[in-house]
Amino acid sequence: MSPLDKTETPDVEPPPPELRAALMPAVPLIVEAAIAAIRGRDPVLGFSENALERNLRLGLTDAVDRWFDTAPAADADLHFALGRAQARAGRSLDELMSFYRIAGQTMWRRLAEVGTAAGVEPQHLYRLVETGFGCVDELSTQAAAGFAEEQSHRSGASHSRRSELVRLLLHDPPPAGEVLEAAAHAVGIELTPTLACFVGPAEQYDAFSRSARDHVVLGSRAGAFVGAMFDPDGPERRRQLAAAAERAGVQLALGPAVPVSEARSSLERARSLLALLQAGMLVCGPLAEADHHDVALLLSAEPQLAHDVARRRLAPLQAVRGETTRSNLALTLRAWLRNPGQRKTIAHELAVHPQTVRYRMARLRELFGPALDDPDGRFELELALRVQPYAELAAGAMQPDRLARNGRQTQVSLSNP
Repeated sequence: MSPLDKTETPDVEPPPPELRAALMPAVPLIVEAAIAAIRGRDPVLGFSENALERNLRLGLTDAVDRWFDTAPAADADLHFALGRAQARAGRSLDELMSFYRIAGQTMWRRLAEVGTAAGVEPQHLYRLVETGFGCVDELSTQAAAGFAEEQSHRSGASHSRRSELVRLLLHDPPPAGEVLEAAAHAVGIELTPTLACFVGPAEQYDAFSRSARDHVVLGSRAGAFVGAMFDPDGPERRRQLAAAAERAGVQLALGPAVPVSEARSSLERARSLLALLQAGMLVCGPLAEADHHDVALLLSAEPQLAHDVARRRLAPLQAVRGETTRSNLALTLRAWLRNPGQRKTIAHELAVHPQTVRYRMARLRELFGPALDDPDGRFELELALRVQPYAELAAGAMQPDRLARNGRQTQVSLSNP
């Protein structure tokens, strides 16, 4: 790509020939003065990198030459290329702009000294100021354009390499270790023994990738974008991921930490967790972690089986007429299974009179009989109540808003059995 379209230089009368003749011999000294000024402003730089110093000398010599001639130089791409080289070296745009700023000030100071010593008329020097600073501004704009293009190119290439690393991690069977090592090295990532995969809604991929440029992320796969977090138990790792999600306004689901070779298992767990979040079965912050919701994931792992268990064990309740009555009996049964025989505790939990609990328990005994006194029977009834929301999710038997409401009612007990 070519640099920015050349800025039109305003019509400025070029310096008189005698001024040019007087000043051109001083160009090498002026360039050296600019180099020294830049070095003095940034002692850490030290010019230990030969390529950087070579680029600066080349650019400064060209800038001084343009300063004396309003006609454009033959090599219009030079400063655009210098900007690209700055980005390629991993240096900042602010540093590059400061080079042009310091160089412009230093060159003008030395030109004024040389011109005054040579007896150049002040008006000619003033005209040279106008020409010179306009030239520096134009050249720095071209350099900034080159820097931006290189950054864009490198960002796109880096993103592609990071996506390829995620694809390799999720490949079945996993590639050889040296292949993964090479892919990780290409994006400057240390391949740690463990990782954790995370997923987010596909439509939020762009927002997250802008917020978390340092994370390894792959675009949409089956309705979700996929990322990998290395060394997931390292200091601050999860907090940093949560902060990136919060900045982007994205809900992420994080799978468990697993060996690198088992990345797919972490991904599947994260996908299952995201499905529960999207169905309203769980309410979490920006980063939901599978390790904190393992019971919910276990209960939702076999939706069709959960449907069969709930339908068979809770069949007596389905025979009761009236949705409100069925709901009240189910709540009382759940409370009784947690606090068997403790009528006052149950009444307090349900905010009803103890006599109401007595009446409902009598009705439940009519429905479930000996199962209420049998340890295995009680376990199966409580399990059926716990998996019921997931059974309804699998069967599509409830509207989404009602399902979400039911999920919120049960999430405390699901997370804390």
